[in-house]
Amino acid sequence: MDFATHYTQEQQEFRKEVRAWLDANIPKDFEEKLRPDSAEQTEEEFHWALAFRHKLGAKGWLAPLWPKDLGGGGLTMDQAVVIEEELAEHEIPPVGDLGLSLAGPAIRAWGTEEQKQRFLPPIMLGDSVVWQVFTEPEAGSDLASLKTRAVEDGDDFVVNGNKIFVGSKYTADFLYTLAVTDPTAPRHQNISAFMIPTNAPGLTITHLDLMAGGGKRMIYFEDVRVSRNNLLGGDNGRGKGWWVAQTTLELEHGGSGRVTARNKLVDQFIAYCKRATRNGKPISNDPEAQDALADMYIKSHVGRLLGLRNFWMRNSGVKFSYEGSQFSLWGKTFSPWLAKRLLEIAGPYATIDDPQWAAVRGELENQQRQSLATHPGGTPEIQKIIIARAIGMSRTPNRTAEMGRTETPAS
Repeated sequence: MDFATHYTQEQQEFRKEVRAWLDANIPKDFEEKLRPDSAEQTEEEFHWALAFRHKLGAKGWLAPLWPKDLGGGGLTMDQAVVIEEELAEHEIPPVGDLGLSLAGPAIRAWGTEEQKQRFLPPIMLGDSVVWQVFTEPEAGSDLASLKTRAVEDGDDFVVNGNKIFVGSKYTADFLYTLAVTDPTAPRHQNISAFMIPTNAPGLTITHLDLMAGGGKRMIYFEDVRVSRNNLLGGDNGRGKGWWVAQTTLELEHGGSGRVTARNKLVDQFIAYCKRATRNGKPISNDPEAQDALADMYIKSHVGRLLGLRNFWMRNSGVKFSYEGSQFSLWGKTFSPWLAKRLLEIAGPYATIDDPQWAAVRGELENQQRQSLATHPGGTPEIQKIIIARAIGMSRTPNRTAEMGRTETPAS
């Protein structure tokens, strides 16, 4: 099987330009100072990442495939692949932004022209950080059961409720959220989508400690007033929040695809096993370890190919069926499988993050915890249901939501 990706001469020339720019804008020793768990990110790292994103946005490389009039780069898919691959080679600190990948496409599909011009360029240029705020303590996989209310009051909506498993350690500029605007309407037709500024009076953000790390937050809305101008779609968006959410969820379920050359942790662990010894010999000499490492390598590349396929489908206008959830399901099953194999080979060294003893700078310990969280974007069971419906094996078959849809489906 050929796992290699083949590039054009134009891509290779563009890669030189991208590498030169990254070398000039990323300190040489910066990655060595970073911790794998974003919950341990320092404020200095967060602000460095914000400034770096702004530089990328100014180059048109933060959202390379988006049109220039919306803040993107207007570049080709070939160029976007190179940018994504080169960025993946560096441990860029996260800022918890989901505006680029989730909120932006929903605004583009459902927002008014005024909302597109107001919200999208700052997001695509790296000037605005957006958190997706859907999940509630009693509404996760069954998102339609959410309880947060938005009651119309003159030119505003007054929002009350709370959300969970949100964002990251540091703050955002806007919350892309769902709330019930008509409790008397049928299920799925009672929800609307809003962009809520985080500095709105009555909005409280608190820290949420999780075993998996990640620095998640709790959001509390207490009589938060939101302008009707921030109702996505304007008056036409009232009651269409469920369909707005489908645009987001299709992407979150794997429909955006992914461009990465390979799984860095797998590569790092293979290198570790070649230099670390057990009973006087490199771990990689052990036949059982060799089999496990080969399995890791192959499975990681299967995921890479699924991600590339979905990236191509999305940006070529090919309609999705089961493919998004197939990729998502792969990721949600690969991560705990990988954690188990890493633990089998590395033993207790996979469970500690002490720099003196930990394998791969504590990355394995972080992966052990992160592998426990398979619920973001829908549990594996949810992905299986979506796949079954998409291929006609469910009692309730339906077509996957189409990205870019601008009207409520008839059924």
